[in-house]
Amino acid sequence: MIETPRLKLIALKHQQIKLLKSSPRGLAISLGINYQPKQNDPKTLKDLEEAIVFWLYATKHYPADYQWYTNWEIILKAENVSIGGIGFAGKPDELGESEVGYGIDVRYHNKGFATEALAALMKWGFNNESLKAIKAKTPSDNISSQKVLEKNGFKRVDETAGVIEWLALKKT
Repeated sequence: MIETPRLKLIALKHQQIKLLKSSPRGLAISLGINYQPKQNDPKTLKDLEEAIVFWLYATKHYPADYQWYTNWEIILKAENVSIGGIGFAGKPDELGESEVGYGIDVRYHNKGFATEALAALMKWGFNNESLKAIKAKTPSDNISSQKVLEKNGFKRVDETAGVIEWLALKKT
């Protein structure tokens, strides 16, 4: 678990990813938090569905390193509810890079939670010797997500077909 002043980030194991897909209420019970149905941004639902398929496969096949292949549930301490998720797309590759993605319940947008969660996960990731850089992608029209990345030191590296690619380097 990772803690910040307002948040707890909990890396979900394989069985918890199954609950995320089939029984969000059951997941809340397993995490000891209050259940609140999520209100996801409709523009990101396809990405979330694809991520769940990846998490189910990866947490089963890489159980020793599941933290790199899973959703970290973002818990708002004040309400003891899940307000979103964040995670890497795997262990660092041969270049020392991994990609990050995140999503916040629409009721909690523009309150700094994604920025805070990303800063915490970046710190966790960069504590791993092999992680040298973190990549991210945002739609060119998602200004809020771009601000989250900029506040965490990400720089634009490319833009094609309406998608901006970002990179944050480990500070040495």
